[in-house]
Amino acid sequence: HTTITFRQPCITSTAGGVIGNSINATWKSVPLDVYSPQFDKIFCYYLSYSMKSQGKDDDGEDVLRLQPRTASYEPNKFVERTLLLAFGYLRQSLGKDLFHSRFRQHGMNSNERVALAIKLRADNDFYSQINHLKQRGLDLTPQHVESLEPFLPCPKDSDGKVIVNKTGMGSSAALVTSIVGALLQFFGASSLPMIDQEVTAGKENHHEDGLRIAHNLAQICHCYAQGKVGSGFDVSSAVFGSHVYTRFSKSIINKFIEDVEVRNESVKDGLSLAETDSTQLLALVTDADQKWDCTVQPINLPKGLELLMADVCGGSESPSMARKILEWKKQNRETGFLTGYYWKDLKRCNKKIASLLSDQYTKKPFCDGLARDGPLIIASRTAEQWRKPMPSTWHEFDGSSWDVALQLLDLRMAFLESRQNLKGMGTAAGVPVEPDSQTVLADATMKLPGVVAAGVPGAGGYDALFVIYVKGPPTNGGKSDQVRDEIGNLWRDLSNKDDNTVVCPLSVRAAVSGGLCASSLQW
Repeated sequence: HTTITFRQPCITSTAGGVIGNSINATWKSVPLDVYSPQFDKIFCYYLSYSMKSQGKDDDGEDVLRLQPRTASYEPNKFVERTLLLAFGYLRQSLGKDLFHSRFRQHGMNSNERVALAIKLRADNDFYSQINHLKQRGLDLTPQHVESLEPFLPCPKDSDGKVIVNKTGMGSSAALVTSIVGALLQFFGASSLPMIDQEVTAGKENHHEDGLRIAHNLAQICHCYAQGKVGSGFDVSSAVFGSHVYTRFSKSIINKFIEDVEVRNESVKDGLSLAETDSTQLLALVTDADQKWDCTVQPINLPKGLELLMADVCGGSESPSMARKILEWKKQNRETGFLTGYYWKDLKRCNKKIASLLSDQYTKKPFCDGLARDGPLIIASRTAEQWRKPMPSTWHEFDGSSWDVALQLLDLRMAFLESRQNLKGMGTAAGVPVEPDSQTVLADATMKLPGVVAAGVPGAGGYDALFVIYVKGPPTNGGKSDQVRDEIGNLWRDLSNKDDNTVVCPLSVRAAVSGGLCASSLQW
């Protein structure tokens, strides 16, 4: 969540010296403060931008700079590089005069100096909440996790240093996307859908353009901050919500990122953007040449199925694991099967899962049957029991509880085959994609009534687990259900038995609609 306003500049320490703001008389400068209360930090900058009309000979000249206000500061690549490119796009898109007028409208020309203030807040699920639960004497159960107040700060060690334990939910991509979306909305450069608001047809098209602009800009910012062009799935998910994704070609933005990195190698104390960079950035973000070739196919769980995620203490470094898998793939090693067997079969499984969710599970008999018999009949039985005839409140086979349960077994089998491929691939590559400890946890979870599938999400490793299950009868005033509670109880008991395994549920659920949106969250 990113909130933007104008307020008094943060008072900064002069230790190490003060870095100047305005470049010369043709430049304007604005104090820029980025507040991160959960990390107990405030990042203080000067945003400086040229008001000079650029000629053909000025393409290589800087038009925008982001500088720390003091020499003694702690850099943050994801914040700084996102701000540089986001403001660079805004200046180029709006034009220098309109861009400057946006600041004037908020009192930047008054005698009282004010700063553009940005507050960053992350949902609890992005960071481990185990310490907060233990401090409150609460068991690690779904109900207790959801009872925590929002935006809790990260814990600190005995020296006062913030301890950051991520849950692997794509926090850096969410951060970048949130900053980009908030700035675009605040400066009136694009329109985003309002959270939980029904959208009319005309506005929907307008919002689609806004999301497309936000997506392209956030992808460029995130890749620049990472120092490489990744798959882009985390950013795409942050913008569009749940979907099947095909990545964009690296060549679309590679050269631009390299050019900006090379230009800033010689820049001392901050970052800068030249006129030629800004021009390229505008063309890339607006996709003037229609080069972006990524695809997004929305996908959702049917009503009656739910998602539960877990933070598993163990930890793995996703980039290095993914890198080793890709290196193994590149080497094209034989594994006792046909070359590329795991990749091809994994692709088949993923297509099967997508087809079930986007086609078979959208048909009326299935949806009606799941809604009618799911909570009391299907959710009360294990997957083994789904194979046998069961009572139903429906008089025909199509849409009966047994028909729905048999169709859910198709999804279960597809996930099991996917897990087998991932584990086999990891074993062949010498990478713990699904470690034995996670196999034990996932298998135990899949034996519970109502559970369709469980496994290791993302790049794999020791630090997370997902579960898809049939929602049981509601509990806790409708905030939870019996199946969710039983999964939480199992994880709690396993954690209590094994000191090396701590499994903490997250509060995130499957979203019918999701992604980037504007909200009314105040400062």
